[in-house]
Amino acid sequence: MNKIVAEPKHDEVMPAPGSIETCVQRLMYPDPSVNSEDSLFFHAGEHKGKAGFDTNRNAYFVFEGAEIHFDSYFNVFPAHLYELDEHEVVIEVEGEGEVLVEVLLARHHRSWERLARTRFELVAGRRQRIKLPDIPLDGVVYLGGYALRDTLIREVNYIVVGRPHKGIDLVGVITTFKRDDAVQRTGKRLQRYFDANPDLAEDFSLLVVDNGGDTRNIPFARGEVIKNPNLGGAGGFTRGLKTVLDRGRSSHILFMDDDANFFPESLRRTISVLRFTKTPNLAISGAMITEAQKWRMWENGATFNQRCIPIDNGRDLRVFAEVLRLSQGQPRHAPHKYGGWWFFCFPVAAVKTWPFPFFVRGDDSYFSLANDFDIVTIPGVAAHQEDFFSKQSPLTVYLDFRYHLVHHLTFSSLELTAAKILKMMARYFNRYNNSYHYDSAAAVNLAIRDVLEGKNFWHAHADMAERRRTLAEISKQETISPHLKVNLHELAPHSPRRNKGKLARFVRKLTLNGHLLPDYFFYAKGVHFPLYVRAIEHDSFRRKFTVTADASSGRGYICRFDRKRYFQNVREFRKLQGEVKRSYHRLLEEYKASSSSLTSPEAWESRFADGGGQTHSD
Repeated sequence: MNKIVAEPKHDEVMPAPGSIETCVQRLMYPDPSVNSEDSLFFHAGEHKGKAGFDTNRNAYFVFEGAEIHFDSYFNVFPAHLYELDEHEVVIEVEGEGEVLVEVLLARHHRSWERLARTRFELVAGRRQRIKLPDIPLDGVVYLGGYALRDTLIREVNYIVVGRPHKGIDLVGVITTFKRDDAVQRTGKRLQRYFDANPDLAEDFSLLVVDNGGDTRNIPFARGEVIKNPNLGGAGGFTRGLKTVLDRGRSSHILFMDDDANFFPESLRRTISVLRFTKTPNLAISGAMITEAQKWRMWENGATFNQRCIPIDNGRDLRVFAEVLRLSQGQPRHAPHKYGGWWFFCFPVAAVKTWPFPFFVRGDDSYFSLANDFDIVTIPGVAAHQEDFFSKQSPLTVYLDFRYHLVHHLTFSSLELTAAKILKMMARYFNRYNNSYHYDSAAAVNLAIRDVLEGKNFWHAHADMAERRRTLAEISKQETISPHLKVNLHELAPHSPRRNKGKLARFVRKLTLNGHLLPDYFFYAKGVHFPLYVRAIEHDSFRRKFTVTADASSGRGYICRFDRKRYFQNVREFRKLQGEVKRSYHRLLEEYKASSSSLTSPEAWESRFADGGGQTHSD
């Protein structure tokens, strides 16, 4: 908690003597190691080139007569997420120059309010203050400035004056497997941040759970490494959860991926929202932005029902109207909502069910669905990583479809009829088999076979070692080559509309997407799909081969038309459909009954018993 006793200055608004002040949000700057899209940090309007970010001075500059506005994804203040009661909100500004400052309250689909407008003479090292009026701050707040002479803005701090509703002791948990370089970078980045923000130093600590890898220490003063058997993300995060519960000191846990790149300021914002809420089960879900398109939202939380549905997917974060929409436009209590474990913070006291032993994939959605979390997202709290399509393989297809079935067999709110389960299975299987992704279609069949085995499978395959070997053998053509030997310019480019008309759909269905057609009906030229576009049935139709590749790097793979593999997969799938239909009610009863035993602390204790246990502090 940031307690400040400040010396008054003639042009500052000061809090009452002895009152508690908490810095809940600080200004963020473009950083090429994370995200340097200017429009996600500030807007200069028509004054481009006259306002921006000075990388040498580490400050925003505004030339005389120009304007700068922090109506942006990383720099709006989401006041609507704070329960402020009798609290005051003060904004501090520090820099050099002379600027006309205004503060606005923006609301989605409602009128905006100008909260303040004043002139500041900025002097280096001295913070000027604006007290916001005592009205409901039921939107997002941002600051803008018009330079009366050349100006630098180094800090814009949002301060809440008054006692927080609760104290927060947050433990971050990172699960890693042979990614020591990423862990070391994260440790150094966190240490730099907390060195510069000592007011938060006692509120955050870090556990790195190393799943049989080579990480033994982390360069973070409040960090430690726990060695663990390789039980995947589910096992690593559960080991972190168990450690926190055993120690009994912390109020909240933050699950983070070892390869998720985020601004450490996300930690201040997460802690701050939790401090000023009265909602006991409030959880924070960090958004995901892809490394390939850092201006575009990939997922701002998600829901699950027969498939994962990312919230706000595709929104352009450079546009403030889109930022406002994703900040306030999504329903707070969407059904079947969950948070991805690249950045998911939750209260320890709200955990009633431990994770399911999926190894990876599905553990995060299961955890949210099984526990009563009130999940919100915060603008600017986001992880940057590769999108899931870039990581797709027969292994991930197997893992994805496996947990889809388990979710629908376990949760009453997601229960489907046998007919709908079979339809979902067919939709998933046909997508891959029809588009020549025969490896992935075989992986779907394997996933169904394993789910049919029931609880015994999950007890026997917690480490997934045997299944990973099996899937490696299945993967005959979908393994990504780092340097694909094919001329992409000689291929037909992917078309989202090709072969999608009513007649084309009928012909594709009648011919099993071309697998019943003679060879002379096929094009000689293959089709090229970008690496983030996978298994498109309609655009694979009548192609002898497809190439899924990244044009810039040459990474990718080739799928070739193969009738024999197609019909082998179909025969196996139809057999499995019959087994699911006959066993449907047994599966429902078994998964509903066994889910608690598979996720119990005792079950996880026995999984951990085979190895690990040593703790290493840096």
